[in-house]
Amino acid sequence: MRISVVSLGLVALVLHAAPLPAQFSSARGMGMGGVSLSRDGTLTRYNAAYRAVLNRPGQPGAPKLTVPLPLGLFHFFRDHPISQFKYDPLFHPDSARFNPVELINLILNPPFNYPLKQPPTPTNDIAFGVGKDSLQIILGNAQTLIPAGPFGFTGSSRLFDLNVSVKGARIGVMTWLQDKVTFELGDSLISVLKDGNPVTHQTDYTMTQQSLAQAGFAPALGWAGRVYGDSARGFYVGANAHYYFGVAYGQASSTGGFTTSDTIFGSNPLALNAVNQVSYSGWGNSLGHGIGVDLGAVWVSGPIEFGVGVNDIGATLTWGDTRTDFQHYDTASSQIVTDSSYLHQETKTKLPVLYIANLAYTTGSTTLGLNLINGGNGTKLRVGAEQRFGLFVVRGGVGRDERKKLQFGGGAGIRFGPMQLDVGIATHSNSLSDERGVTLATSLSIY
Repeated sequence: MRISVVSLGLVALVLHAAPLPAQFSSARGMGMGGVSLSRDGTLTRYNAAYRAVLNRPGQPGAPKLTVPLPLGLFHFFRDHPISQFKYDPLFHPDSARFNPVELINLILNPPFNYPLKQPPTPTNDIAFGVGKDSLQIILGNAQTLIPAGPFGFTGSSRLFDLNVSVKGARIGVMTWLQDKVTFELGDSLISVLKDGNPVTHQTDYTMTQQSLAQAGFAPALGWAGRVYGDSARGFYVGANAHYYFGVAYGQASSTGGFTTSDTIFGSNPLALNAVNQVSYSGWGNSLGHGIGVDLGAVWVSGPIEFGVGVNDIGATLTWGDTRTDFQHYDTASSQIVTDSSYLHQETKTKLPVLYIANLAYTTGSTTLGLNLINGGNGTKLRVGAEQRFGLFVVRGGVGRDERKKLQFGGGAGIRFGPMQLDVGIATHSNSLSDERGVTLATSLSIY
């Protein structure tokens, strides 16, 4: 039987198991397995010292401008014309052809790059086996979406960063956002949903969740510069001090589920249970405040470049006007009871410490690169290489993503005058599936 509503709820639940892509990779980066070598990209974001490190003269792969070519958008709008959006089953839950997994995969993978291989989309056909003393839920292919352990997503980003630099000194302001959601299904619930086992008597079926979201802005002072050597062989350091202002904050911790009785559908109904604690400080309350520091260092010596950067060191915010609500399910009245008597409390939250370590080796027409990065959603390791043959260049790379799965990349480019056309192909696991997808990126660079 087709249960679109149940399927939609299932997909919303397991959405948190998949990492959200933070940004589109360039064709060059995808071809090298996701390795970043750009001064104005990931390196500068996570390493304060890179603001002072210039591209070395004659170093290959240092374009003045790179323009992505969104071939994936042409493919998407060919299959989903804008004029037909109001009839497209992809966007209409009331359609018999609507598949929420397909829609979630679209959100996780905006169609900027061209999809060479899309992960299989489980159908939303769900079967229920129901009897007076039995219940079995058969999710079919959708069972692959049910996690066997803790799952969720977390991120820490700087959405807008405006600054002015004079002789290495920097003053500016940025906006920041942190979000974190984790879920965990109890063993009994996993047995029913993932393994397809029937519901049993006198058993607890529970799920727990922890979530946090906070956002604000932060004025910053910083400096970056070379403290030793010259552009060919030198040591660079950088530091930024941020004073964080928190505009809004919310945090929740919940446990919920049900307990079966002697018979699944007998005279005694299922015993529901739910406990929830919510703390928040909204718009209009006193701002949160705290101090954090970014540090970075880069060593350049001939063909070798090594850098380490750490962000948000000691970034703890104090919220002086927090409200906490305690809720539980009352079995006598079959209602949620809320205690909202905890007002004007002080709460502390902490931004995660982010870091990057990178190593690059360039000699002649060969470039090797390595990135180890934690951007708030797990640690990623990427290794890549680039080899030039006159006007042509070939690339390859491998990496381990946030889900601890290996991903592979490869690509090529051709130079014509001051411009270069690049193509990159890479695997990814940004979908509600255990299988990898494959995408193609193209870009035009001006040197």
